Amino acid sequence: MVNPFTQKPEPYPFKGGDASEYEVFIGKAGTWCTRHHSTGETIQSVRPTNDMFNIANLGINILNLGVGIYNAVQLHQVKNKLDRNHEQIQSCFKSIENALTVQHRTLELLACNQSNLAQQMTILREEIRTGFKNVIEQVKDVEARRCREEFETRTFKLLKAYERFTYILPELLEADQLIERAEDLEAWLRTQLNRIDAGKPERLPLFVALSFSVRAKADAFEAKGGDYTNFAAKDIGLLINQLRDEARVFCEGLSLYTLGVEMPEILYQYALLNRSLCKGRNLQTKLDSKVIFSAEDVTWDDGMQELRQLFERKVEHIEYIGGNVSIDLHTMADYDWYINFANKDSMTFNVHSCPSIKLSDILRKIGYPEPQTSYIRTSSLQTCKAFALPEKMKNISQLIQNEFELETFPKLHGLNNLDIQK
Repeated sequence: MVNPFTQKPEPYPFKGGDASEYEVFIGKAGTWCTRHHSTGETIQSVRPTNDMFNIANLGINILNLGVGIYNAVQLHQVKNKLDRNHEQIQSCFKSIENALTVQHRTLELLACNQSNLAQQMTILREEIRTGFKNVIEQVKDVEARRCREEFETRTFKLLKAYERFTYILPELLEADQLIERAEDLEAWLRTQLNRIDAGKPERLPLFVALSFSVRAKADAFEAKGGDYTNFAAKDIGLLINQLRDEARVFCEGLSLYTLGVEMPEILYQYALLNRSLCKGRNLQTKLDSKVIFSAEDVTWDDGMQELRQLFERKVEHIEYIGGNVSIDLHTMADYDWYINFANKDSMTFNVHSCPSIKLSDILRKIGYPEPQTSYIRTSSLQTCKAFALPEKMKNISQLIQNEFELETFPKLHGLNNLDIQK
């Protein structure tokens, strides 16, 4: 396999145009960079990728984190101390540790650069793909680094307390210490959340860690038994409601491009957190000695895979059309599409008033940031047109509503009140 950090990559045409308009060089941090000749603008040479396989791997870790160790192996039925080398125990802790590692870096990257979240997500995606063996960009923001370090320290302390609690069960000597550690982390996380506006993507890693702290505390409560089990159920229920509301606010007003291409991992992780916490809550009443996640548990179909494919890198010998190209409207089907696209009245619309539409107008409706300089495969035009329709946007909003059991679906960018009422 080619190592992307030693193999000189192709230029990433981040401002559109041809690859010859760019140069690739090694930057000061020792990583590949792409420079646009005419403007001099430079970015890290990390191509956006729409490979969801790595996201699915991340999802398994998120699922384990939300279910918890105690519920996962029915430790409250164990009469003897567990072998700390027990395969399932080791696997669960490793999975939770991996999930938290991703969140540490996510918080650092998203908190340090509010002006280009899409680029930060691209960097994070590549680092996840390589298992964080290579750091593509050293964060220079002192506050972001400090926050990440404290985040890392606090979650590490809770993870170790969680391990000690698990290994000495059925003895409960570490239960109170675990509750104290969990509540300490929870208080710090809620303070951080109060400083960041609801719906901001950098709140995700805080919610992942909050799920960890609440789940760990719930496990300790359940181990103690009695009235403590009511506290466990209440805390998990409140967190599920908070998480669902956060997912709704995150989606509100976002374009399909931002939601499905620039940062699909954010909504995916919220979906998996919601599923795992619900599954953990269900295990409190329906015990299962083995918690095995099915393919359906890990799969979050956001309805936007075809949209991601629209914006894959150029391939030789494939015909493309650019943003400034005019798309002729000839047939009644073309005009039916345009009437829906532009929210026109079909009874009064004059077909002679609009003989064509620029591709850039379609891309703008989807939310592409630089529609004039973009391009898509000619064969993908119909797919592009479909995603620009209010009906498609509403369908995706309803998918989100159903996943998080929301009372109303989030109003994505491009939808108006009339679209919602249809």
